[in-house]
Formats: sequence, structure tokens, C-alpha cells
Amino acid sequence: MTNEEMRKIQSDLNLNYFKINYKTGVHYWKIEDFFNGKTDELEEKDRVKIVEMLKGEVKRHK
Repeated sequence: MTNEEMRKIQSDLNLNYFKINYKTGVHYWKIEDFFNGKTDELEEKDRVKIVEMLKGEVKRHK
């Protein structure tokens, strides 16, 4: 999943950063910086956690 796809899902589903933080365990500031476009860098383990969480949210909202 690309950075743009991840940001689009977050925006489309109106997922707040705290929920992503809570469900993934990724530091809040990393989530905030990534989804606000301040950085495109995510550690691979963090990216995997966020992608899996986003996929689950997409399935739940269908």
C-alpha cells in the first residue's frame, strides 16, 4: 500500500490519530507526522501495523 493510499483511507474513513495509535501501538507523533505529510518515512514494522489496521477498518466500513 502506498503512502497516498494510506492517507486517503485515513481521510475517507475519518480515522483520528489516537485511534490508529491505540490499535497499532505506533507512537502518536509518528502517526501525526506521517498522515500530515511532514514525513514519508515509517519503519517497516510500523508500516505493517498501520496497513493491517487500515485494511481492517476498510472491511469493517463496507
